[in-house]
Amino acid sequence: MVQWYTDPKLQSHHDHAFGTRKPGTRTLPPGHDEASFQRALGEFRAIVGEENVVADEGLVNFRDPYPLFEEGFEASAGLCPESVEEIQAILKVANQHQVPLWVCSQGKNFGYGGPAPRVAGSVVLSLQRMKHILEVNEKLAYIVVEPGVTFFDVCDHLIENNLDLWMSVPALGWGSVLGNTLDRGHGYTISGDRQHFIGSLEVVLPSGDILRTGQWAVPNSPSAHACSNSFGPQVDGLFLQSNLGIVTKMAVALDAAPASFMDVKIHCPEIDDLAPLIDMLQQLDREGITQSHGMITNINHFASHDALKHEQQSVPGPLTPESIAALKQKYNTGYWRCVLALYGPKQLVLARWARIKEVVRPTLPNAWVENTLYEGEDGKPVDNRKIGTLAAGVPSMLAVKLADYNLPADGSGAGAHIDTTLILPCEGQTVLTWFRKAKAIMEEQEVDPFVGCHVFSKYILFVQEYVFDKTNPKQREGGRKIVKALLAEAEKNGFANYRSHVQHMDDVQNLYGFNGHIYRRFVETLKAALDPNGIISPGKQGIWPPKTLVQLPPRKL
Repeated sequence: MVQWYTDPKLQSHHDHAFGTRKPGTRTLPPGHDEASFQRALGEFRAIVGEENVVADEGLVNFRDPYPLFEEGFEASAGLCPESVEEIQAILKVANQHQVPLWVCSQGKNFGYGGPAPRVAGSVVLSLQRMKHILEVNEKLAYIVVEPGVTFFDVCDHLIENNLDLWMSVPALGWGSVLGNTLDRGHGYTISGDRQHFIGSLEVVLPSGDILRTGQWAVPNSPSAHACSNSFGPQVDGLFLQSNLGIVTKMAVALDAAPASFMDVKIHCPEIDDLAPLIDMLQQLDREGITQSHGMITNINHFASHDALKHEQQSVPGPLTPESIAALKQKYNTGYWRCVLALYGPKQLVLARWARIKEVVRPTLPNAWVENTLYEGEDGKPVDNRKIGTLAAGVPSMLAVKLADYNLPADGSGAGAHIDTTLILPCEGQTVLTWFRKAKAIMEEQEVDPFVGCHVFSKYILFVQEYVFDKTNPKQREGGRKIVKALLAEAEKNGFANYRSHVQHMDDVQNLYGFNGHIYRRFVETLKAALDPNGIISPGKQGIWPPKTLVQLPPRKL
């Protein structure tokens, strides 16, 4: 298989996820026969080199590693360029031969389709070889990276260069900093909502022209990566979850390493505690007490990192009250566990901690809180390696265990999950009501609700995960029913996803239906102007290429 990582542990995780899949059906780009596609492929090979063109069995690396559906979303080839110039040359060939390109960075968007293309037969443009960290500014606390730079790469770079900076990392650190940020992913430090901490972007447009955003559009600007403001419309948001261009460089904020750090956990014993817990977090945010967003998980979610379901309960179906009680006792926690962190001078951290305790006591009388304080030594900031958590900017692969939670006791099968992530208002009763609906939908298919709530000041990213054995047709069918039911219920309640699996992009886009889907039509207008051949990521987010692309007769070149 293609070597994605020099770290053997990360490569092993990659092989485990993709190696359990077969290469799939040979799929040509729309409008092409074998001869015409081979002509285009030959020109691509001349640009990136034979060894950087992926075909045949290697295409397993560009399939959805966690499929609910076996059919569709097959790539015709994969290209791994190393420079902007190679991307420009690829775009020239793709436009000439009308070969659609699906763009990914590391392709680790698990639960949402991974690197699989929305339109079958697309050539996957994988930017994982573009691995340069171009600049780190310690004083202004930002970093400039290419798409192939992972969170592990950044953490290692900061440590090796003795920089007092932390990167906001997501649950799994093997993905692209740039790719995760552009897909509105997030970490767990103060700058965790990374999409709002982008300083600048470099984008290759479908024409091959290079665009730079914010103050980077000003030649030789000392503020190039320090301020995203521009003159006139601010366009960087057009390239988040976008098929309007290929982002090749990004500046994003880092966190200054603090003098002290406190890990805080709030344990809530009952399901109904979710509502007051969320309202309490919102109050603390309004008071300026919390600095990073709170993360709430239910008991089977965080227990899945430690043991498989069959080790927790021998009978089939959702966890019984007796099993839940046993897990509470084993992990000394409640049905809900909320994790947040405090940063800064010790006296301020302790003052914030005191206020948290004051607010928890009357709001959640049956809950309990705990903390661990870390301090820097010899006047230096705290060493996050001694903390080792996501909230301290230390990347991990621990959460990958979640995918195996529902595998059978005989050791067979292959783990997977698919995520349905809705945006809910930061209102406790609203979220609790939704959880009960989602829980009923999950339990109807005889599985547990897997919930991770990312609680921001005004809204919540409510992550509902379906964990399944991807070799089991019945479980895949159950997942399809669950996602369909969740989206239907979301529409009734006026909720919508902020992120979607490739299979459900059109369904999610249809939730944004105001004024005859004017949002989609507006973006389609931009797409038609910038990319008249529909070359870059056709079909992404429900935005389809011009019909001429998918109706072309086979080309004889």
